[in-house]
Amino acid sequence: MEKINKSILSEIIKTRDPESYKGNYGRILIIAGSLPFGGAAILSTSAAVHTGAGLVTVLTIPEKFTAINTVVPEAMTLDYNDKQEMARAIIKSNVIVVGPGLGTSTNTAEIISSVIKNSDSETTVIMDASALTVAAENKIDLTRVSKLILTPHQGEWARLSGLDIPEQTPDNNEAALKKIAPNAVLILKKHHSEIYDFGKILQIDNGNPGMATGGMGDTLTGILAGFIGQFGFSIETISAGLYLHSYIADKINKTDYVVLPSKLIGKIPKYMMKLSN
Repeated sequence: MEKINKSILSEIIKTRDPESYKGNYGRILIIAGSLPFGGAAILSTSAAVHTGAGLVTVLTIPEKFTAINTVVPEAMTLDYNDKQEMARAIIKSNVIVVGPGLGTSTNTAEIISSVIKNSDSETTVIMDASALTVAAENKIDLTRVSKLILTPHQGEWARLSGLDIPEQTPDNNEAALKKIAPNAVLILKKHHSEIYDFGKILQIDNGNPGMATGGMGDTLTGILAGFIGQFGFSIETISAGLYLHSYIADKINKTDYVVLPSKLIGKIPKYMMKLSN
C-alpha cells in the first residue's frame, strides 16, 4: 500500500495563469441539502468555493436558499424539485457532487438517476453520504458513470459493499469495488483513509481525532470537487484533495481540541497559496 505524502500538494496546486477567468477553474454542481440537513450543503459548497472552483451552483430546496446565499454568496442556488432545471444544470457542469444532506427519500433515488442519465463521459461524479445509502438500497447501477468517485465512511461502505467493517480488508474492498463500479475510484474514509483505483491502493498517514465531527465529510467532497474542476480528474488530483483536507486539519488540531469544518474551510486559500509557490 503506497503512502501519500505532502509532496503531492505542490505537484498539483499550481500558480494561476495571470490571464485567467472563472471558466478556467471548473463548473461545479453540488446537489445537496434537505430540511433537516441544510448544513451539509453549505459546507460542501463553501469548501468548493474556497478551494478555488470557478463557478459553483447548488441544487437544493428553496427553504435553504437564504442560508446558502448568506454564508456562500459566491454560489448560485437552484431548486432540485424542478426536474428540467436540474437536467440543464447537470449538462452544463463538469463536476457534480451528489449526496451531502440529501436524506434517503425516493427523491434522492430520482436525483441520482437524473445525474447518471444526463451527465456525459467527461463529467466527474462524486457520490457521498445519502447518495451512497440510497444507491445501495435501490441497487442503482453505477457502472454507467465513466468518472465516478465514491466517498463512503466505513458504515456507508458496509451498506454499499456488503462488507462488515472487520471484513473491509484491501483485498475485499478491491473485489467489492470491481463488482459495484469497476471504473470508480473509492475513497474509504477512516483512520488513515485509503484510495482504491484500478488495482492501486494509496493511504494517507495524517489526520487526527479532532476531525471526528459533523460536516467533515461534506467539506472533503467540496475540496475534491474544487480540485478536479481546476486540476482535472486524476488519481494525483484526488490524492492531493484528500491530503490537503487532513493536512489543514492537523495544523488546526495543534491548538484546537475539535477541528471545526468551517474553520478548516476558511484556511484553504491561505494554504493553497503557500503550497503553490
